[in-house]
Amino acid sequence: MAREPEDGGNRSANWHWVSLIGLAFVAGALLGANDLEPARFLSRGLDSTRQLVNEVTQTKPAKLYPIRHTGDGVTVHDSASAQPGLTLVQGLLPGGPQVRVVDMAGRELHRWKVDLFEIWPDPEHIVPAENIAKSRFNYHTQGFVALRDGSLVVNISEHGTARLDRCGKVLWTVDRMTHHSVTRTRDGGYWIPAHRPITEVDAALLPAGTDREWIATELAGGWKNFENTILKVSSAGRVEKEFSVLRAIVDARLEDALYDGFAADILDPTHINDIEVVTPALAQRIDGVAAGDLLVSVRNMHMLVILDSETGAVNWHQRGPWVRQHDPDVMPDGRIEVYNNRARGSGRFVDESRILRFDPATGESRILHPRGKEDKFASGIMGTHQRLINGNILITESVAGRVFEATPDGEVVWEYVLAYDAEDAALIEEAARVPEGYFDVKTWSCDP
Repeated sequence: MAREPEDGGNRSANWHWVSLIGLAFVAGALLGANDLEPARFLSRGLDSTRQLVNEVTQTKPAKLYPIRHTGDGVTVHDSASAQPGLTLVQGLLPGGPQVRVVDMAGRELHRWKVDLFEIWPDPEHIVPAENIAKSRFNYHTQGFVALRDGSLVVNISEHGTARLDRCGKVLWTVDRMTHHSVTRTRDGGYWIPAHRPITEVDAALLPAGTDREWIATELAGGWKNFENTILKVSSAGRVEKEFSVLRAIVDARLEDALYDGFAADILDPTHINDIEVVTPALAQRIDGVAAGDLLVSVRNMHMLVILDSETGAVNWHQRGPWVRQHDPDVMPDGRIEVYNNRARGSGRFVDESRILRFDPATGESRILHPRGKEDKFASGIMGTHQRLINGNILITESVAGRVFEATPDGEVVWEYVLAYDAEDAALIEEAARVPEGYFDVKTWSCDP
């Protein structure tokens, strides 16, 4: 694929697509008018063609949501109560997909531009190929780890993972359809969710009444993929291990979870969005679980599972009390804190997301935030949170373009709000706070 210029033109590639679009419409009309056998297939093709038209002509990302909060940059800063440090902000921000570093006053100190077309000029590992982004408005970045040397390991969602140096030079890539999160391991490697190409999915995992061909047709032109796996990636970017989460759930015969997952989205029954490494404290709370096992968030089944780190088998699972959850974090005492997105589809009474604390030993849960109506937040998709050293929580309200720090009493002591333009909020997919001296970088300058 041709590299896209900064102005988003990619003009020669776009004219190529427009030519194909015209031919597709003419062919489809002729075949349909004559009731020829290919017309049924082409009717599906025309749906994809219309989507293609939208992708190559849109002028900003489709994943944005209307502005909800006023302000620009840091709007609240109680220096006596907020945890000092630098905040890394990832997402669809003004200037395109990126990760930026801001100080407590909101001043931007550095930015990594996440450019799919510079990292993969011709991403042949994307299956089906129709799912390859057509312009800089058709992909996003979700999940990162910033390293002390100023480099960044970052996902380009559904397209792959790359390590960029502080100036954006590509150091290595994982040419797999990775997505959602990047989790650092003790040996310097990473656990990252991925999609398995539909052409490689075991037919035994498909729901009755479907086959690979039907699912492949339905997947074309979207961003989903049927089977989610988790990859162990070395510090040099090599895939060392892979487990299928869907296979593990099927082998465990978690029938109710599978039914609900297929009912939620037959093309994306699991929707893995985070992986955490089980700590000794968490292992002590659950029989049959060992330190080093993998805590995995399975969004479309409203479920957390723990997989054996050697076999990939399910050692524990818990469905709810969360709905469409993200970002389970293991606390020092072994309890789990979860970003409970919730869903309006459950009822009109659902008007906020929540941060929950869950004890796997007792099944007890507690709402940590919000503490009252005045400090509520809502993000039906995405969302992350981070327990800070001072006991506060850094919360990402993704679709609202907002990151805020709240005390245990619910008081907001730091807030960062970002608009994408005059109509829509930026999509902040993840935020993380690091100490002021975290980076071993003498200068962020990238001038030659």
